[in-house]
Amino acid sequence: MEMTLSKKTILYFLVFIWIVFSVVYIAWDIWSDFKNVQILNAYEQGRINTINVLITEAEKCEPVTVTGVEKQISIIGTHCLEEEVPVEK
Repeated sequence: MEMTLSKKTILYFLVFIWIVFSVVYIAWDIWSDFKNVQILNAYEQGRINTINVLITEAEKCEPVTVTGVEKQISIIGTHCLEEEVPVEK
């Protein structure tokens, strides 16, 4: 029993492999883009949330401690620093 492959069969096989590879590559590319967009959106939402919490805490006129990797500061709303000057009559 001799098995021969015609040029047409080989061509169909190569086209099939090329289509499968292309579909997998396109799906992977779409997934990568989706994943990157989700990561950026989550980062942006976290940044916005942090700023809003910091503003809310600073408005309470109590120092808010912010700690970085090597440094630490306390912040407070500038409206809390304004002193009322007594008006003489």
